Amino acid sequence: MLKVYVFWGIFTVVLIGVAVTLIQRHRRSQKGRAASGATAAESAAIVAPGDRPAASPPASPAASAAASPAASPPASPPAAAFDPTATRIHFRPSPAGTHSALLERDEAVLPAAGSPRLFCVGGTQKGHSFSVTAAGITVGRDPQNDIVISDIRVSHRHAWVGIIDHKAVLRDLGSTNGTFLNAQMDSLVSEAVLSPGDTILFGGHGGQQFRFVVD
Repeated sequence: MLKVYVFWGIFTVVLIGVAVTLIQRHRRSQKGRAASGATAAESAAIVAPGDRPAASPPASPAASAAASPAASPPASPPAAAFDPTATRIHFRPSPAGTHSALLERDEAVLPAAGSPRLFCVGGTQKGHSFSVTAAGITVGRDPQNDIVISDIRVSHRHAWVGIIDHKAVLRDLGSTNGTFLNAQMDSLVSEAVLSPGDTILFGGHGGQQFRFVVD
């Protein structure tokens, strides 16, 4: 009799376990369906590209100008007059900035009996005169130069002046602050033919100034 009770007890426990398992599966199935429905609702809520409201057209330039205050153009600064006593330093840019007019002075042929020279009109060598030979003379801070200038704006080997094809030629030797002709401070000289009366500046605005003369 005891065996019968044990059998039915085990059978009942198995049935209860099967029932619990089925109930749990049913609940999981319902939760999965609910989640799928929420995802579908969110997808439906997304507006298709063709259903989006059209963006408002941009305001016309006239309306934009009316909305913002009119800005007056900045005033151009007045041009500074040439001042030989200034101490501004010009750093040498690309030689491409050389003014083309300075390279095309073919008319400045020296007279056969002329004696070309450089006369210093401003700087540490003021009042001194230096003859321009056929081999040429060099200008710079180095004591080996023919014209020695003790000015920090002048490079050690700054420039060369000599005679080529019966013409006096000024040639910059790659100086730091540049060589300028006739106060044209916006045009660096790489090489130029000199005419009597030309003024040469070594080292920028306010630097050493020489005048080319032919006696």
